[in-house]
Amino acid sequence: MRHTADIIIVGAGLAGACAAFVLSADHDVHVLEADAPASGASGAAAGLVNPFMGRRARPVWRLREALDAVPTLLEQAGASDLFPPTGVLRPAVEPDQVAPFQETAETHPDLATWLSPGAVQERYPALGPDRGALFIPKGGAVDVSAMVRALLEAATRRGATVETQAPVLYWRETPDAAVVEVDRGEDTEDLRADRVLLTLGQGFPPFPELRRLGLDGVKGQTVRVRRPEALRDDFPPMSGRGYVVPDGDTLVLGSNYDNNYDDLTPDPEETTYIQKKTSNMIPGLGQAEVLGAVAGVRVKHSDTNQPLLGPLPHRDRLWTFTALGSKGLLTAPHLALGLPSYLNTPTKIPTPVSTRSG
Repeated sequence: MRHTADIIIVGAGLAGACAAFVLSADHDVHVLEADAPASGASGAAAGLVNPFMGRRARPVWRLREALDAVPTLLEQAGASDLFPPTGVLRPAVEPDQVAPFQETAETHPDLATWLSPGAVQERYPALGPDRGALFIPKGGAVDVSAMVRALLEAATRRGATVETQAPVLYWRETPDAAVVEVDRGEDTEDLRADRVLLTLGQGFPPFPELRRLGLDGVKGQTVRVRRPEALRDDFPPMSGRGYVVPDGDTLVLGSNYDNNYDDLTPDPEETTYIQKKTSNMIPGLGQAEVLGAVAGVRVKHSDTNQPLLGPLPHRDRLWTFTALGSKGLLTAPHLALGLPSYLNTPTKIPTPVSTRSG
């Protein structure tokens, strides 16, 4: 049986879309998606590009490369407008955050600036109790669903095939091919490729090979509210207690972390919780009109909390690209840009994210 493609990518979320676009430049790529593109966590996230995360604003892995990769990939796909140059504002919502935020600005002066309380009040008078803020000019927000669609459309223009409603039931490896079994309704079909890249995200639980990688799923929810009248002035996406991303006449608020979930139905109690905690940054969000909520599952590695990329254990042709967690927008584009090299030489995959490390 002839190969269907050089590379089959299973999953059309953020990881799958980034990989499909990059690899389609030099390979025949076939994407298989069980549902619709960005139907998992990629469709629920607000898409905050914040390179200084956590309460103490610590830099993410490969900070500078990650920040450069986001606009690079979007520019190559002809979708630069999806990442407007707004920056990210990190208000110090607790007194003990002031010193570490100032330290971050001193350590990375080209990437972050400390704004005094007076400067914050002058620029953003509608914000809440003010202790100063960290401003990250190269950060911002991306509509993740739109980014996934743009990357897949660009890959299709290069000749890639993107197939939806095509769930993969099983995979195997032979000496000369990787094979996936696709559900075709009343029948199944085997598709062959030189490599298969599994980017299933929250679809991993039915597959023992993926479960054994040490993956955990965490449910997260975002809430869309009508922008309060008091917030007519412009302000950038914010990250503090939760996050706030402006989107026209609405705001996207996030997020929560739910380790014990039964389904992906948005929870009204979590909506209230998200509104309450984001009110620490912008007073009044707790009373803002709720227009909708959406939930998805972030997949992370239970030990390292870093993405995973590389061949599955004891495999050569079956690869995975998963565990993006809450840092997907900063890691997926960066790692995807390296995929052409990594596929040829797996030892080039950085040790912290390699499936073969340890």
